[in-house]
Amino acid sequence: MFEMLKKLQATKNITDPFLLELLDEESQKFQGQTLSQAAFAKLKNFIISGKSVRSGLFLLVAESFKRENYLKKRSDLILVAAALELIHSGLLIHDDIIDQDELRRGQDSIWHQYAKEAREGKINNPQNYGESLAICLGSLTQYLAQLALERLSLLPATTQKVIKRTINQEIIKTYFAEMLDSKITLQTNAPTPSEVEEMYLFKTARYTFSLPLQLASIINQQSTKQVEKIVKIGEKLGLIFQIKDDEISLFASAEKSGKSFASDIREGKKTLHYLYVLESANSLEKEFLQEFYGQKEIDQQKIEQIQKLFKKHANAKIEALSEKLAAEAASLIAEISSEKTRELLTTTLNFNLTRES
Repeated sequence: MFEMLKKLQATKNITDPFLLELLDEESQKFQGQTLSQAAFAKLKNFIISGKSVRSGLFLLVAESFKRENYLKKRSDLILVAAALELIHSGLLIHDDIIDQDELRRGQDSIWHQYAKEAREGKINNPQNYGESLAICLGSLTQYLAQLALERLSLLPATTQKVIKRTINQEIIKTYFAEMLDSKITLQTNAPTPSEVEEMYLFKTARYTFSLPLQLASIINQQSTKQVEKIVKIGEKLGLIFQIKDDEISLFASAEKSGKSFASDIREGKKTLHYLYVLESANSLEKEFLQEFYGQKEIDQQKIEQIQKLFKKHANAKIEALSEKLAAEAASLIAEISSEKTRELLTTTLNFNLTRES
């Protein structure tokens, strides 16, 4: 785990200063607008507070294929990495509004920051104010990402076109998955496993892992078969990542998860853990779960009782699923032509299996 974190930190040390400079440049163009500079300040703080998994993975894989090409096209690759982080930040800002999460990355979520400012500034309806401004800021990041991609100059024009189209198509899929997540969470009946797996695949797995891997492969002119394989590897890696994320949200402290304690329990997230409990729990356990799962004001004792149900009925099945996905990923990784890329993907797989936050 520590090896991957070290690699990601090295790329973050490249992308963070670039992102801050890019946002500074863009902010100058909007100085005449009242709320612009405060918004850019929030965005700069938010965007560098994460692990930068997507941009880091993209840069690491791009370099692993062919270092010479990486060094030659480095400034363009950093622009693509910056665009991925901007898009990711926007998705998180919107996701926190949808889920009503007040914490993100160990600090107030963007909508909650604005809501607090509204209360302090005696602005009517702080909740609506916070959500409204955060929706706008989250949407802005998508356009800032497009502006970053417009700066590409070293990559061939045809490659630039493919990069932009690939990113846009994948993010459209991500937003449809966000819609499905809301439906699954708010509907009264339990979703099917296939619905949850679809949500996992398109909300997290593909844009977090498949997309960066795919872009790195395209830039290095890998064959269609190799690109298809690396996309499949990304899906397996991403599903493991999401399953581990569910586990962290269910059991980790707020300090470790960076989100509100037991946030998935309070929000009533119908995860694979939840479905596995429903499959095996007795009638009294199901009744208890259905009464208290999703209660915003649930007390500590009931949270602990629900956690025990997940450990009793879901953990073994989740572990088996993760092992199956890991074996499938390892098999696909063995078919990647570049030895350095195989080594990096194996390190990424181990990171996803063992991470704690």
